[in-house]
Amino acid sequence: MAPSAAESPSAMQAERLRRDGNFCFKKDRFGAAIDAYTEAITLCPNVPVYWTNRALCHLKRNDWTKVEEDCRRAIQLDHSSFKAHYMLGLALQQRHEYAEGIKELERALDLGRCANPQSYIVEERGANPQSYIVEEIWQELAKAKYQEWEHESNKRSWELQTLK
Repeated sequence: MAPSAAESPSAMQAERLRRDGNFCFKKDRFGAAIDAYTEAITLCPNVPVYWTNRALCHLKRNDWTKVEEDCRRAIQLDHSSFKAHYMLGLALQQRHEYAEGIKELERALDLGRCANPQSYIVEERGANPQSYIVEEIWQELAKAKYQEWEHESNKRSWELQTLK
């Protein structure tokens, strides 16, 4: 999102803060990146990329509650944000909300494929970052479905044991 000449000073400042946050993120300075994205959000709260960028920082810190909060807000602003759906799915999986997590990961996969119709073709890693993230979503979805199956299996085993 490059600021145009017609944008407000606060929008241009928010965009500078986003770039600062991106720089800090690349240096693994997640706290500083969170601060920069938070300031950008304060200036322009309706820009979904600020929310997803901050959610990614929270993800790197394993702060799943904040990942969920930021992703839900990003999705309110942009229903087609496959990154927000993806990270929300991961956060829900961490909270053992398997069905909801799977639903979000499936939505992310669908949106990622729509954004790049050729993404189902396996490409070299790094050749196309869009297809790489679709592959990553696919792997997380498979893992989530297995975790859900395992959870339900354990639950059924427990129920059988209590019947005996």
